[in-house]
Amino acid sequence: MQINFLYNYYIIAKREVFSDMRKSTRKTLNLFLSTVTLLGVALTGCSQSGAPAASVEKVSSEPVTLKIFNHNAGIMQKDVDDLFSGPVQKKYPNIKFELVTGKSLEQLIAAGEIPDLIPTSNFYLNGLVDLGLTTDMNDFVKKERIDLNRFEPEAIKAIKQFGKNGELVGMPYTMNYGVMVYNKDIFDKFGIPYPTDGMTWNQVIELSKKLTKKQDGIQYIGLDPGDANALTRAYSLPVADEKQEKSMINSEGYQKVFSLLKQIYDIPGMVTDKKYVYGINTFIKEQRVAMIPYWISAYTSRIPQVGQTFQWDIVSYPSFDDKPGVGREIDFHMLVVPPTSKHKDAAYQVVQTLISDEAQQAMNKGTRLSILKDANLRKEFTSESKVYEGKNLSGMFKVKPAPVAYSPKYELDIYAILRDAMKDIVVNNLDINSALRTADEKANKIISASQLNSK
Repeated sequence: MQINFLYNYYIIAKREVFSDMRKSTRKTLNLFLSTVTLLGVALTGCSQSGAPAASVEKVSSEPVTLKIFNHNAGIMQKDVDDLFSGPVQKKYPNIKFELVTGKSLEQLIAAGEIPDLIPTSNFYLNGLVDLGLTTDMNDFVKKERIDLNRFEPEAIKAIKQFGKNGELVGMPYTMNYGVMVYNKDIFDKFGIPYPTDGMTWNQVIELSKKLTKKQDGIQYIGLDPGDANALTRAYSLPVADEKQEKSMINSEGYQKVFSLLKQIYDIPGMVTDKKYVYGINTFIKEQRVAMIPYWISAYTSRIPQVGQTFQWDIVSYPSFDDKPGVGREIDFHMLVVPPTSKHKDAAYQVVQTLISDEAQQAMNKGTRLSILKDANLRKEFTSESKVYEGKNLSGMFKVKPAPVAYSPKYELDIYAILRDAMKDIVVNNLDINSALRTADEKANKIISASQLNSK
């Protein structure tokens, strides 16, 4: 069970470790759910994949304020105003929104203040399912005649994977594509040609060698590949087999990914005083990183917010040599309606509004890519946003997304193990075979514990 206590962009927060909050959160939730049960609210806790959804047949005009809790979906107040209030109040002027900040999800549960809407990403959905905070939306879809064929198929397929029996535990409303963002100024400084669409990881590594150098007392980093799991997901590697019997870490696919990462960190200057993780501050504020492969909205929408000005652009996400033309898996965001929300009818009115053609088109013309599989929407993406003016947005679609790998509920725990393995290789000079073997053993212990807890 994973709980995120940070409110920054989910992309940056993926490096956080959440497993230490597991026990206290479950105890608190169980206490709260017991109280709710006395009030006649049916909820089966962590064994439940999703309670039945409400219908929006009855439209109430009573004023209502829906509480929104951002669970790693990058939702800030401006997003609430633009994405939620804008389209919703045109149809339902009685519905207003409050973005809950300053409290963790654990604190809200303990106080009995369950949000009405929880925007989250597929990366963190397992934690909400395990907490019993999701609702099966299949009945809602059927009653409101929502055509799921309009949506990106991989998103619907992935969401249903989180339910035990094909429950639709969230409604997707936007998605994210992997790209490689680069700092033009650093390339110009060293006289190196810019990266291009369709590059492989090995080609990007060769560029990085030319850009990782110290000049005027500043250590420049050619490429920050991010966490190991960014590449394992791009290679569609699950952490365990679908029967959840054993870890998949000690395998050929993981060997390939970690060998590639070692090539990157073996470049002189990449590791200084045991520092090898750089990220958004080094790229945007310090402007010392030349290339960062990540999500389109993660870094680029943040650049104007921090007040830094430099020349940047994007190209397609790098591909593996044996998977040409394949980038990273789709990252998508969805709305979850907790079964204990006090305003479920209004919450579902919001869900239905946000996935309408009108709202999707408006969102898509801004900085959020529509979840609908409409080629015309791809062409209109960010057409009304100055953030991406003059940028190579078409390059984003030059590679197709990698298939989404199987995602068990203990996935984030095992990703923490992968980070430790990466550190052992990069900082402690442990060989790849030994590091993966140790990681595999640790992962199998987590899987075994999960199997025992589920009995």
